[in-house]
Amino acid sequence: MGELPDIWRTELWHPMVVHFPIVLLLGATILRLISYLFAKNKRTFLKNTSRLSLYTGVIMAWIAIYTGTLADAIVVHDLCDPTVLEAHEHAAFTLAYIFTLATLLDLISFIPWKTLALLNHHIKEWVVVIFLVAGSIYLGYTAHLGASLVYQQGAGVYEPTVGCTEFE
Repeated sequence: MGELPDIWRTELWHPMVVHFPIVLLLGATILRLISYLFAKNKRTFLKNTSRLSLYTGVIMAWIAIYTGTLADAIVVHDLCDPTVLEAHEHAAFTLAYIFTLATLLDLISFIPWKTLALLNHHIKEWVVVIFLVAGSIYLGYTAHLGASLVYQQGAGVYEPTVGCTEFE
């Protein structure tokens, strides 16, 4: 009788972590976009919620990249087409950089320097929104590549023995 592998395998840390930045970053984008449909008091609440989601999502995205790098070293040997893994990795870095730039640009609002007052607030706000939308599009592409790795190539998936004797 075979033995089941441990659920805390290194290559499984990535899927446990990666769903948080997906939800947080997409949520940040949606909240920021719909905030413009409301009056000022509700808009402020939605923008602040979007900020919290964005900042937390960016931190989680970099943690997901770290855990993905750990998983990469383990699963790359079992893949039929490792170029998908490379594309997934490059796309993940790109979206993390895009959302990080959006975060840094958004944080400028909180710096009380008079020279920053010259920066047109509305232009900065729309640039942040453009980064959020671009990052979300890239996030969808990256998630598609990740799903392809798991569901088409079985990355990190345990295959039971014939007859599934290890479950007895």
